[in-house]
Amino acid sequence: MRNNYIEILNNKVEIPIIQRDYAQGRTDNKTNKIRKDFLDVLFDFISKKELYPEIEIELDFIYGFNEEESNNQITFVPIDGQQRLTTLWLLYWFVSVKEGISDGEVTFLANFMYETRHSTTEFYRNLIQFKPEFSHEHINEEITNQPWYFETWDFDPSIQAMLVVLKDIELRYKGLNVKSVWNVIENSPFYFYKLDMEKVGLTDDLYIKMNSRGKPLTEFEYFKAGFSEIISEPEQRKRFELSIDGTWTDAIWHIIIESGSLTEDDDIALIVDNSFLNFFNFITSVISFKKDLKDKSDFRYSNTIESAELLKTIYKNTENQNFLFDALDAICRQERENPAFWNELFYFRKDDFTTTKTRLFFPGEETNLLKRCLRFADNRVLSFPEQILLLACLTHLKNPNDLFNDQIRTLRNLVVNSENELRESNLGNSFEEAEHFIKNNDLEIFKTFKTDQIQEEKSKKEYIYHVTTSKKNLQKLEDSDILRGSISLFPLAGDFKNRANKFLEIFDENDIISDFNTKSNLLLSFGDYSQSDGTLTNLMSNKGRVVRNFLTTPGYNKSDFQEKTRTVILQCLDFFIANQSASIQQKTDEVLFDYSKSPKDWKYYFMKYSSFRENCNQGYYSFLKGTDYCIWKMKERQFNGWHWDPFLREVKNSKRIKNVSLDNYGAKLGFSHNRKKILIFSVPNGFLFENGMSDRSANTLLDDLQLNGTINKDGLYFIPQTNDGNDLEDRIKLLEQTLSEIGQK
Repeated sequence: MRNNYIEILNNKVEIPIIQRDYAQGRTDNKTNKIRKDFLDVLFDFISKKELYPEIEIELDFIYGFNEEESNNQITFVPIDGQQRLTTLWLLYWFVSVKEGISDGEVTFLANFMYETRHSTTEFYRNLIQFKPEFSHEHINEEITNQPWYFETWDFDPSIQAMLVVLKDIELRYKGLNVKSVWNVIENSPFYFYKLDMEKVGLTDDLYIKMNSRGKPLTEFEYFKAGFSEIISEPEQRKRFELSIDGTWTDAIWHIIIESGSLTEDDDIALIVDNSFLNFFNFITSVISFKKDLKDKSDFRYSNTIESAELLKTIYKNTENQNFLFDALDAICRQERENPAFWNELFYFRKDDFTTTKTRLFFPGEETNLLKRCLRFADNRVLSFPEQILLLACLTHLKNPNDLFNDQIRTLRNLVVNSENELRESNLGNSFEEAEHFIKNNDLEIFKTFKTDQIQEEKSKKEYIYHVTTSKKNLQKLEDSDILRGSISLFPLAGDFKNRANKFLEIFDENDIISDFNTKSNLLLSFGDYSQSDGTLTNLMSNKGRVVRNFLTTPGYNKSDFQEKTRTVILQCLDFFIANQSASIQQKTDEVLFDYSKSPKDWKYYFMKYSSFRENCNQGYYSFLKGTDYCIWKMKERQFNGWHWDPFLREVKNSKRIKNVSLDNYGAKLGFSHNRKKILIFSVPNGFLFENGMSDRSANTLLDDLQLNGTINKDGLYFIPQTNDGNDLEDRIKLLEQTLSEIGQK
């Protein structure tokens, strides 16, 4: 029956002693959100009601019993709705005393009784009679300063919650631009659907389930009580009610128990309830994105209480109900018939590779994405790639097919290589494409993932169709942690199999990080593998993410990736395929030996001096156009951070030369001798020496260097070079030799 608030209070309403405390005034984060949302709804409505007098607001269902007293008066005893009824009572009481409404107009307030505790009952009786003067900053302060307010009430949770809510009501009231709130609410535009339990067939068991003595209703209990009311079709409702306390919960219970992550202090029932809601929220989020529903982003892993209106919007649709129910049924079937499904589908550690599994690269080592969803391990919600893979797995579990192992690998490759493409704005389309692909095995459906990776997946499929024997090699290459599904370095033709094996041998995912200088020097021994990134040049660093970006399309520069990086790596692989007995060290030593007899370009210095790589976290360098010897080494990527001339930094850090200094912001090298100081910096054809003292005339060191021909009149320390500007001798050694000789005088 639909009643407004005052109609409900025309008869007695009594909160029974078995009921939990009034909780909407608690100050934990969750309750603060619930209270804020509810009061926002009420006060927003009041503002609109003054402008549009005809509007009303519905505040959902309230459940309870009707009790007939000896005088034939009916008392309604609510078991669900207590919080909303109480908050409205506090609103009516505050507005009536604030606007001086006569006692005769608010007699209905006396019909609302709180019998949860004697103290709460006495507080209500005193509050009804109280006429505040609003002499304090806040109404709750004035109430607690009254002679009828007992100090022991400071420990009554219901009374304290009511004081919090009254303060919030007062603050919102002050912000209203309404002449008289009472005129807006006096005829009660607040409506409920009041359900008498004995008439709708609800049992005492439900009462007990919903209201354990002294315990607040859990979010899961709220969910179960409210969700079935959304379902209009009897068969659908029956399916939900039979499964929610049966097969669905049993399956999740089993998953949580089998996880082995519980402790003696854990409340298994509460964990299972919350795990169910985590999965429910995931499915609801998927539906919200797919259907492009308003405020969908607010629902991702959010609270079902906070999102009650959105739930109604989503699940009044039978198709959406079935999407949820079918997923839960599929999980039950998988747990019953194929409990090893997740462990046989994914793996994490490199050495666990098999052709039937796909490697995951997400944080942690949980191969069971469903379990991740249920428990939100380490308080980390599922990333977009994880969500898409989980949805794909659920789609398969609903309708299994023999192609799924290959499909999930393809989808893994797409999601981990589409970081920039997977955004909230197109996540719904990504979900749709993933589902369609699993159902139809149609690569043409993909539009929202990275274009290069989509094309690569098509090429792989075509290649494996014709060269089946290379499938294992391709899969193992895809599963390298530094490639993660993107193998655009390798032409899918010719000697692919041997190149794949040799790459995994030489550029092992762990070795390339731990022994980065050796691996990068090896590449330099075959040529310039760098990639431009705007005005900067990238040469990789010993950070996994940097290596991964560099070796997978588009890297930092698509043209350089194809023409330089790919060419150099393939030359390297082909060399070692043809020269099985050759070692990495042997190859780099040979190249460095050749440099000793030939001009020395920038690659020589990078190979010779490991300091050129140190403290270059992102692998960025800035080369002066047209020269190999004017370089800034960037600690990160910006010039407002630390950066150095790597030639000067090698001299400073080598400890071969004393009395040198170098600041961290593109500074010149300082060299001191006999209380004289010069500054040195790189130029294409050598180094430039300049005065480092306040009084140039006192710097006889510069004069001496000019007189003995070490530098010319312009301060240039010349390095012998070829006609095309390459050093004939090692400029670092020459500079150190000269500074050492100066220091010995």
